[in-house]
Amino acid sequence: MQLYAVKFGESPFKSKYVFRDASVNEPMRIPWSYYVARYRGKSILFDVGFRDPQTAEKWGIELIDVEAEVASAVDLNSIDIIFITHSHFDHIDNIDRFPDAQIIIGCDEYEYALQNASLSVRERLLQSNVLTVKEAELFLDTFQFEVVGGHTVGSSVVYFQHDGANYAITGDECYVAENLTARRPIGIFSNTEKNEAFLKKAHGMGVIPLPFHDPGIFHTYKKVTENMVQII
Repeated sequence: MQLYAVKFGESPFKSKYVFRDASVNEPMRIPWSYYVARYRGKSILFDVGFRDPQTAEKWGIELIDVEAEVASAVDLNSIDIIFITHSHFDHIDNIDRFPDAQIIIGCDEYEYALQNASLSVRERLLQSNVLTVKEAELFLDTFQFEVVGGHTVGSSVVYFQHDGANYAITGDECYVAENLTARRPIGIFSNTEKNEAFLKKAHGMGVIPLPFHDPGIFHTYKKVTENMVQII
């Protein structure tokens, strides 16, 4: 397996969004990212990012053109599988760029997206190559897609093992690794009890968290291009 984290934007972000127990609401500098993997001859995306400059301006996000960097690891024109952790714009809005990929998304999140996501996302989700998961399902004998429902109504995480270590691509059930390692619940949630239950479970499993907004990811792992690091 080869697994990479890709940073496609940066912005300030309020600490109260990251940590429910934040006592001082200071801005944090965070990346906006997704993950890409090569495994058993398959090209896999874990969420897909977004590209709309007006949305970026609204959120104060500095978008980064990373297509050439990603092309060094995987052909974005030949993606086989996309795991969608939840339907917030920065995780799903580019999904229309992958008309042939198999989409995997939680059932409740799918229904929510059909009512609330952008038109291009809704049209893509109505295609036939979409698989919805009610609770949990194993893919490629390795990736355990599990619905949590803490961050959003049907938000999910993806567990996997490599070289004896347990990992979880956390969606926004963790904004940063500290949410899990210190069991500090997130500040934006649909159901905080479900988020807390996930943090307790994953912490007990000794999971290594792979969040989407943690600058530590891009400082800890091997840098392969300016905005991409190799996890595995």
